[in-house]
Parts: sequence; C-alpha cells; structure tokens
Amino acid sequence: SCLDQTVDHELIVCNHGSSDGTDEMIKQFEAKIKYIKRNKDFGPHFCWLDGIMESTGDYINLLYDDDWIEPKFIEKCVKYFDDPNVGFVFCPANVFDEENKKIINTLHNKIIPNSGIYNTSRYESYFLKYLISPTSIIMRKQDMLDSIFVGNLPFTKYNYKGVGPDKLMLLMCMLRYKKFGYVSEALSVYRAHKTSITYDSSLNKNKRYAIRKAYEEINKYYYTLKYGKYFSYFQNRYILYFQN
Repeated sequence: SCLDQTVDHELIVCNHGSSDGTDEMIKQFEAKIKYIKRNKDFGPHFCWLDGIMESTGDYINLLYDDDWIEPKFIEKCVKYFDDPNVGFVFCPANVFDEENKKIINTLHNKIIPNSGIYNTSRYESYFLKYLISPTSIIMRKQDMLDSIFVGNLPFTKYNYKGVGPDKLMLLMCMLRYKKFGYVSEALSVYRAHKTSITYDSSLNKNKRYAIRKAYEEINKYYYTLKYGKYFSYFQNRYILYFQN
C-alpha cells in the first residue's frame, strides 16, 4: 500500500529480529525501499527509532506491519503542513476483520464533519480519551523522535508491550502547536486479527487493565508537562520582577 501512494516518498522497512519471512518477501521490492535488518529485537521503540533516524524527509507516517494506507493518504494529509502551526494530520480508520475479510467498523469518523485545520485546544479531551494509531497520522520527524522513549517515563509504574509513545507523539504535538489537520476520508486501515495486541488484550481482563493504566500515565505526563510549562512561565516572571 505504501508503494501505491500518489506522491513521491521514501519507504523504509525496519525489521528487528523477526522470523516471519520478511527477508524473503522484501526481495521483490529491493529497488523501491530501504531495508533495515537487525538480528536482535529490543522492543518496538528501538525499531521505530531505527527507521525514523534513517529517514531523510521532514514528515513521517509510522505504519504498523499489519495495517495499510489508501493510495491518496499521504497526498491528502501532507498538504496541511503548509500551515506552520499544524503539528499533526490524521484521518479516520477502517477496521478490517481478517477472518471475515470485510470492514466492520470505522474509527474517528464522527469527531469532525469536514476536512480542514482545527484548534487543538477544542479537541484536547477527545485526544486524551481516545487513541489514534500512528498508522493514521503524519507528523514532523523531529516531533516523533522527541516523543519516543525507550525506557520508562519518570515515575511510571505501568507498561505493556510498548504502549505509550504511540499516544505521546500526538499529545506532545498538542503542547507545541496550536492546530492540527484532519482529512475526513478513512484513508488508513487497521487489520483486526487474533494475534494483534488489541484483540488479545480484549480477551483478558488483566491485559486490558495494564493497557488502560499505561495510557492513563501518558495522560498524567501530558498534564505534568502542560501545567509545568505555565508554572515555569510565571516563575520566570516572578524572578525577573524580584531582580528588578
């Protein structure tokens, strides 16, 4: 699906320690992609960082290996970055049932009726409540790098299979930029299958709890940074006033 995009772009496949036949599959695309292979897997964050740091462009879409994007995804999203106040652009996502081979749901299609540029402050509560997968998002390379932590956030107690940076990427952009772009068409697709983390956790109460708590800590970290920024602003004003 990446090769079918309507605009020129760079495609990087990053493989850290997989044994699923990627090496053989990738041979048919060797002339069209950059392939990164590591023998050891240190978790998804290192894999993401490896691929992102190898990229040469200014904007990134982090596409998971079990999802795909429609041909005009990049073309229709990236144009909103003409406004320097836009921190990220996203679109709704269709959910494809792998077993029945059909679309069973569409996510994030009711938040905003029309494509365009919107103020992040107006939709802050939505972005804190719901996860929008990086599959559906394009953002600046540097913002993505700044949001991927490879250990734990300060004072965290909960973690689950890499959960965290996938949401923090968007929240960090909300702190840095006043606006975001939205494409009302569902141009990304999440594949629902029994081996996915989402499906697996839906069948297990303890796993659901672990994911929920991990995302709650991301929200707390966001608020810490948000209000810490205001505290620093007033603190600096007080210090300047005192010195004067």
